[in-house]
Amino acid sequence: TASVTASVTASVAASVTASVTASAGGSLLGSLGGSASKSAASPRESSPDALSPGATAVGWSQFRGGPYRDGTTTTVGPKANNLLWRFLLRGTSQGAPTVHPDESMVYVGGTDGFYGVNSDGTFGWYLRIDKGVVNSAAAVSTKHNLVVFGGMNGGIYGVDARTGLTKWTVWTKGQTTGNRHEPYIYSSPVISNDDIAFVGAADGLYAVELASGRVKWIFDAKGEPVWSSPALSADQKTVYVGGIDNFVHAVDSETGTSKWEWETGGFPDDPDDPDVDSSPAVSRRDGTVYVGSFDNRLHAIDGSTGQVKWSYRTNDDVISSPAVARDGKTVYIPSTSGVVHAVSDKGEKRWSTDLGHPVMAEPVLDGEGTLYVGNDDGKVYALDARKGKILWSHDFGDKVRGEPAVASGRLYVATINADTFLHCIGGAGSSHHSSSSKDDKDEGGSAFGTFVTWFCVLIGLGVVAYAALTIGKPYLEEHGFRLPVMQQRDGFDRAPVDDGTYAAPFVELQESMIDDKPTGAVI
Repeated sequence: TASVTASVTASVAASVTASVTASAGGSLLGSLGGSASKSAASPRESSPDALSPGATAVGWSQFRGGPYRDGTTTTVGPKANNLLWRFLLRGTSQGAPTVHPDESMVYVGGTDGFYGVNSDGTFGWYLRIDKGVVNSAAAVSTKHNLVVFGGMNGGIYGVDARTGLTKWTVWTKGQTTGNRHEPYIYSSPVISNDDIAFVGAADGLYAVELASGRVKWIFDAKGEPVWSSPALSADQKTVYVGGIDNFVHAVDSETGTSKWEWETGGFPDDPDDPDVDSSPAVSRRDGTVYVGSFDNRLHAIDGSTGQVKWSYRTNDDVISSPAVARDGKTVYIPSTSGVVHAVSDKGEKRWSTDLGHPVMAEPVLDGEGTLYVGNDDGKVYALDARKGKILWSHDFGDKVRGEPAVASGRLYVATINADTFLHCIGGAGSSHHSSSSKDDKDEGGSAFGTFVTWFCVLIGLGVVAYAALTIGKPYLEEHGFRLPVMQQRDGFDRAPVDDGTYAAPFVELQESMIDDKPTGAVI
């Protein structure tokens, strides 16, 4: 049952914990490292002009595809696993890519900052972040030409979608309970039609105005962090989010006060160690809220009352977030055991497919019934959403922890290697078939890798030369060979005495400069 609580702290911006700073700088414009397949073409030309306020948001412009967080799109993903291009991000990435509604640019975070990558795989812009790590997926506002995301330094950033210039920053605070008191953000923001961004932080759930960066309110989740990414109801009057306090919260989007809360079971072996990392997904059909938990279950909750309709038991923890078909009849949820479950809207099993390795990335359902799932075995699988059959897979060679992004026949995927890549998978006709293909080169993009390679070559040559001189020279001299040697001088000529001719021209130049100064000038 749900316990309704009316007393939750809602803090109004100007007097609370977050400070807003506006900045005109912060982006690095230059060539940092992208490699594009020459045969890959952008779906449309990239334009440096400001975005049209009337642009239709049909792409993957927010985490889980949109404010419902249901992980679905009407666009169609790739039918084959051909690699079109990959872009070197530097450092690891557990963030999920998002795509601008006009599909001209892809956004993704890493351990050293945040990137805007052109859809043809070339460099767009880069924003360096203090303390680096960005696990948050960006949300795009075409009306404000803005990209919003959170950093592990506790900052909520609003940056120009075309240039990466920072427009405003909100600084959150650390949690008020537990031992970890520094600010940080795992959550991905969701944007409402009222131009408000909602995002979880270490000290609660924030509502931030897009136009100014002003904090409208902060919801206190019992003093615990909010790692989960919030979802919105159909009328956008309610925000749903999971908390580390083990509760699923329904919050009034206008006032920041609690409408209801429901407690999950926490870890099965330790109910006192709670956690809801999974982000709620809202059914477009009837408003049911679906959320996973560390109690090994998928829960279906009435979005209006907080009453639990049913719970479906998986075979392991649920960190991932569910995908909900647009007709509301099927919910797809992976568990950390590697099994992907398809569950009816009545809580009954439709099918399950074992991918063999833990699944922490969120599943994505395209407009033709293909379910894309990233896996810790380094692959993204394309499944038939009706039967669970594996249609194809692509091996990226490293763990895939962020959800794929789908846009017009393409799939954008980030991996978490030490030098990670943003990958673009397309349909038939690509000259690349695997990210490990010998033809898949970083054409001028991997500057750091090139430097390391040549540095190692030079060190190797130095070692060979040293060995030749220390080992080979005595051997050659023993057999009558003599190597040329430098002739050394027994002494050095004394340095010429400075008779003033060396310093004189510079002194005269200084004096002439002083003479040219007007009276009273400061030298």
